[in-house]
Amino acid sequence: MAGEFSNYLRSLSSQLRLEPREEQEILREVQAHLEDKAAELKADGISTDEALDLAVRQMGTPKEVARSMYAVHSPGVWKDVLLATVPHFLLASLFALHLWSHYFLVGLLLIGVTLVSWRNWRSGHPSKWSYSWMGYTLAAPAISWLLALIALSYGGWTLVTTGQLPFNVILFFLLVGYIPFSMWIVFSVVRKLVRQDWLLASLTALPFPFLTSWVLFLNWQGGLWSDHGERMQETDTDRALIFLALAVTTAVFLRVGPRLIRIGLLTLCTVVMVIITAASLPVTFSLLAVLLMMLASLAFLLSPAVLESQISNRAHSPSPGDSNGEVTTRWSDNVT
Repeated sequence: MAGEFSNYLRSLSSQLRLEPREEQEILREVQAHLEDKAAELKADGISTDEALDLAVRQMGTPKEVARSMYAVHSPGVWKDVLLATVPHFLLASLFALHLWSHYFLVGLLLIGVTLVSWRNWRSGHPSKWSYSWMGYTLAAPAISWLLALIALSYGGWTLVTTGQLPFNVILFFLLVGYIPFSMWIVFSVVRKLVRQDWLLASLTALPFPFLTSWVLFLNWQGGLWSDHGERMQETDTDRALIFLALAVTTAVFLRVGPRLIRIGLLTLCTVVMVIITAASLPVTFSLLAVLLMMLASLAFLLSPAVLESQISNRAHSPSPGDSNGEVTTRWSDNVT
């Protein structure tokens, strides 16, 4: 009888936005409830087809069931909330104590965050708190990819205009190889994040615009090892406050249930933090520049929704393997 409810369960699975383990348990419970209800109706003398149809109608539409399940299961427990804010507090501490220029310490911190993220995601059932940790884990390859692309573009332009490279030829080819490699790493991880839930993927990406803006401005001022580093420390307090605000946003995000509130929270936080970031940097931005920064940050933050739509359309395309009546769920594709 379970095969009769495959379409209903497949539709319900596509709309649930929970951790894979919770999603699997809910689908099993719903299927068992439908089967029991259909069996009761058949015992009352209703035909099999009518019993199945009535059981599904009494359960409610997949959208209604998914919304109610999400409201009950989505809000994170306080343990998840506290753990999710840890990396934001660590970054805030680095800026508040002016420790961001101690690169050995920053490297150890990044390695620690990466190991915690890797261990949690390796299990195949990542916890809610791990998404913020994964954001800082991806920051290193993503930002270094951007810096490598800038360096490669500068080197190529210099080669075309002057006939000489501004740096070693070996470094030039290393950059050529590193750019697609780092992009492949980031895209592979982001794809898995989006398959879980695009909104949680957006939470992962929340610190990226602010880390990237700071690193790019520092690079424009001469780089990490230049004398401009001391000048950049004048904005450390503002930067610390930004990451404290990201910690608060993450905590509220995990405690509220409705998705529209979560989307609005991330959007509002991004807009406000972009304004604060533009005001804190020792350079004057025009209103148009600030608006473009807002639009770019929001587009980046909401881009996982577009990627999830593409993945979902591809996953739900008819294939020979779908003809056996088994239920194909989004969570089953995530376990590796």
